[in-house]
Amino acid sequence: MYRHALRCDAAASYGQLDAAYTAEFGTPLCITDSYRPFAAQVSAFARKPKLAAVPGTSNHGWALAVDLCGGINVSGSVQWAWMTANAARFGFVQPDWAAPGGEKPEPWHWEYGYIS
Repeated sequence: MYRHALRCDAAASYGQLDAAYTAEFGTPLCITDSYRPFAAQVSAFARKPKLAAVPGTSNHGWALAVDLCGGINVSGSVQWAWMTANAARFGFVQPDWAAPGGEKPEPWHWEYGYIS
């Protein structure tokens, strides 16, 4: 079974974010990606070169980024709007490049702190 991982402070904040999200929607956050070791970065870049970061530069490699699903991955959805309004209280942000209208829109991508 694959387990997601984040840096300790990011993981603690993610747990609080998840509890708030669960209280609002009745389901936990849906996560598709978190920490990506270098080999996984190489694989992601090979499969999705226009979407994945160049290996060695991925925010996922620092264990400070998550990719979310369950509606959060759709910009403008109720779940995405809730994240946009609430995630910063828990230290998570959607970088400008990933936001709607950004350089590379990825509504599913959120980072702990502003690291982009």
